[in-house]
This record gives sequence, C-alpha cells and structure tokens, in this order.
Amino acid sequence: MDVPHSPFRVFVVEDDVSDARILAQLLREDGYDVEVAFDGASAVSRLAQAPTPDVLIVDYKLPHVDGLAIASFARSRDAAVEVVVVTGYPDIVERVAVQAGGPLRAVLTKPLIYADLTAQLECARAARAVAKT
Repeated sequence: MDVPHSPFRVFVVEDDVSDARILAQLLREDGYDVEVAFDGASAVSRLAQAPTPDVLIVDYKLPHVDGLAIASFARSRDAAVEVVVVTGYPDIVERVAVQAGGPLRAVLTKPLIYADLTAQLECARAARAVAKT
C-alpha cells in the first residue's frame, strides 16, 4: 500500500484492547496517523478536546457510549468526518443509523477483513480530498 502524502488521521474506538492495538499497528505501518480509545466515554472526551479525525473507525457495542452516539458527536464537531462501524450486528447498525439520520462510510462485519477496511479508508481519503477543494 502507498504511504499517504499527508497524515490521514484515523481514530479507532474498540473495547477489545488486543484487537484495537493490532489494528492501530497495522494502520500505522500503512502510514496512517492513528489514535485509539477503548470505551465510549474516552472517545467522546478525546473528540471534545482535539481536532476531529478524518475517519472514525468505531465498534457499535462499547462501554458507556455506543458507536453511533460517538459518530454523532464527532459529526457535531465536523460534519465531514467519515465513519466506519465495525460490528457483529450489521443489520441492527444499518437500521439504527438510518433512523438516526447519519450516513456511514461503511458497516463492516467482525471479524474484520483488513483489506476491506483499507479499501474504505482510501475511499474516505478521496471523499475528504474532494470536500476540501
């Protein structure tokens, strides 16, 4: 995979610490600027205090705050943030997301296929580049 020209900021929110660390390491090796939170409350706190990432990769079921609420909060700070939800409950997430009115970049099913995620990240990068022009 080509290294991004400028840092593309990715925020991973996943309560499985091992999965989150492995995913973050893979993304860093591919040239992404990655931050990680392990629960919903930490994610909201980070989003409230720092610049919004380009992409939010978030699990749906999290302690304290669910992934769609985190996505909604991130979008309240930057409407252009791209959201990828990773879940074992894709049908529920898609239905709830539609009801909440928030479009998602993708809903990916666990276990996550890394190539599917990186394809979505490249689409998100292209969309963000278009939005900035």
